[in-house]
Amino acid sequence: MDTVKTFVPRMPIRWRWTMLVGLTVALAVVFLFFVILDIERDAWLESQAAQAELQVDRLTDELKLPMLSGSSAETDLVVQGFLEKVPTVLGVLLRNANGKTRSYGDVGSDSDPVAAMSVSNSVSRLPVAALWYSKGVLYADTSLGSVAVRFSEQAWQDIAGKLGQKISIAAVIVVLFSALWVYWLAGRMSKPLEMLADAARQVASGDYHVDMRVSGNDEISDAVSQFNVMARELAHKEKLREEFGRYLNPKLVTDMFDGGSTRLENHRQEVTVLFADMVHFTSFSESTDTGEVVNILNTHFEVFHRIIAYYGGHVDKYIGDAVMAVFNHPFADKDHARHAAKAGLAIAIACQSLGIKRSDGDPISFRIGMNCGQAIAGNIGAAKRLEYTVIGDAVNVASRMCGIGQGGTLVMPRATFASLGQGFVFESIGERDIKGVSTELELGVVSVKSKQVARNIEHVVGLAFDLQLPEDVRQMAGEV
Repeated sequence: MDTVKTFVPRMPIRWRWTMLVGLTVALAVVFLFFVILDIERDAWLESQAAQAELQVDRLTDELKLPMLSGSSAETDLVVQGFLEKVPTVLGVLLRNANGKTRSYGDVGSDSDPVAAMSVSNSVSRLPVAALWYSKGVLYADTSLGSVAVRFSEQAWQDIAGKLGQKISIAAVIVVLFSALWVYWLAGRMSKPLEMLADAARQVASGDYHVDMRVSGNDEISDAVSQFNVMARELAHKEKLREEFGRYLNPKLVTDMFDGGSTRLENHRQEVTVLFADMVHFTSFSESTDTGEVVNILNTHFEVFHRIIAYYGGHVDKYIGDAVMAVFNHPFADKDHARHAAKAGLAIAIACQSLGIKRSDGDPISFRIGMNCGQAIAGNIGAAKRLEYTVIGDAVNVASRMCGIGQGGTLVMPRATFASLGQGFVFESIGERDIKGVSTELELGVVSVKSKQVARNIEHVVGLAFDLQLPEDVRQMAGEV
């Protein structure tokens, strides 16, 4: 079952860091606000307790005589006068020795202060929610009752409001400043990360020419520096792969560099081997300048290589003036014989298209031979210089076919021709005794019969000439 990928909006790292730091600072400011608020309230309560002690002591002193005489009128006058003189007092509770309680002003609806009223000779705060302070009224050693005074908390509310306002303003400034700072800092840090991401995309696309500027001395600069090292190593590895691929089996080189599991062990398999050998090379090399000989050979081999590669073959080696190509190894190809035959015929046409002539006026041509059969694929050579190639009777017979043919012809055994399929014609040249083969083989020259096959070969030859040839070679060919 296919899983549906959900699109997640991309959030730049600078915004993430800005939000995170902003939220952290805001939470820290809120925490500090409550800590400061608690400290300030404790300080205010301590100051309020000192003032309340003075006020309650004064009230109890004034109430001693009225309560001793039992005059309710004088008691009321004392309490009312106290409420008028002290604006921070909201209400007063007065309890006589007989337990009768009277209230003055705003005492609230809570009955807890009455039960908690003190009878001692010292002022104490009552354990209730409101701000109540109580003290016993004593005359000499006689208890006349007790009094409780409720003080207003408006002063604290004003202080808390101003404190909250100032801290809020400070919090906004701190959060804004820290957010701007982090946004700028995260932006500077995200630039090398974005540069790394772009470089990674460049490397992933196969372009290893990355050289980012390293600045700073931290983890990010270390990452950028190591990425540059990695890119250089990949570029070096790719260059080595290309260089080794020019001399060694390209599939082996690719698997070696990519860590693949190439079948390097010795084994036997069916292959088609194609040889192309220059006609009269010895006389040509003796009568021609050395540099020109190499140049002409390389020109032909360049075109041959493109043709062989197009048909899925692999140039196994160059043997002086000859080229050996193998089909169905190391690249699997079920129609390897048919493709090898097309490649051989295309090579013959390519030689005619090049039209390079010797000093005696004869055109340069190649004998072409091929054979299909079982061969041994293995590592051949010394311990320090191995060559992964194919050997066996199939290879030897293909080499002999190359020696039998004439310039520009493709020679093969009839058994190999039988595996080509439609579109070719076999012109027998009789049975021949081939060295290394116990029985005589019927050989023949193969040519194209089908127009479709001919068009395909002509198309491949045209592709092989797409890359421009060296100027001096084209001059020798009469193209300029």
